[in-house]
Amino acid sequence: MSPTKRGRPPKFGRPSQVVALTLPDDVVRGLRKLDPDVGWAIVTLFEKSPARAAAEAAAHPDVELVTIADRRCLIVVNRSLINHLAGVSIVPLHGDRAFLALDAGRGMTDLELAVIDSLSDPAIAPRERKALRNLRVQLRTWRRDPTLRLHTRSIIVVERLSRRGRPATANNPVS
Repeated sequence: MSPTKRGRPPKFGRPSQVVALTLPDDVVRGLRKLDPDVGWAIVTLFEKSPARAAAEAAAHPDVELVTIADRRCLIVVNRSLINHLAGVSIVPLHGDRAFLALDAGRGMTDLELAVIDSLSDPAIAPRERKALRNLRVQLRTWRRDPTLRLHTRSIIVVERLSRRGRPATANNPVS
C-alpha cells in the first residue's frame, strides 16, 4: 500500500505557485463574474484561449497510443483530421482528441482496410491524407510489434437525449 499524502490537495489539480498581481478594479469585477475565485477565473480564461488550444493541439500527434489503465492503451487520433472511417466510430474525448471504436464484428484488419479505402479517395485534403498515412503506418507498426498484443473489445456509449429539441444542460437536465 502506498502512503497517503497529507494536507490540502493542489488547488488546480496540478503544481501551482502563488503570484501577486495588481489588476484594475473593473477587471477584478469582471473576473469575479466568471468565478468568485479570481485565480480560477484566470485559469478558466487561459484554458479556453485560442492560443492554449493551438499549443495543446501541437503538443499531441495526430495518431497515438494513450495509456488508460495499467498496460492497456487506446488508439487516439486528431478528430479534426480523422473524422470518418467506414465501420469505425470516432468517439470524442476532449478538444480535438478521440479514440477509435470498431463496429460490432470488426477487427484490426477492418480498421486497416478502412484507412486504406479512405486514402484512395482523391477528394481528401492533404493534411487529412498525411494523418491517414500516419495512422496506416502506426497500425502496421503496432500490429508487428512483439511487445504489443491487440484485442478487440466492445464499448457502450450512452448519449443523453434532449427534451423537446433542447440540448441537455445544467438548467435543462434530462430525466
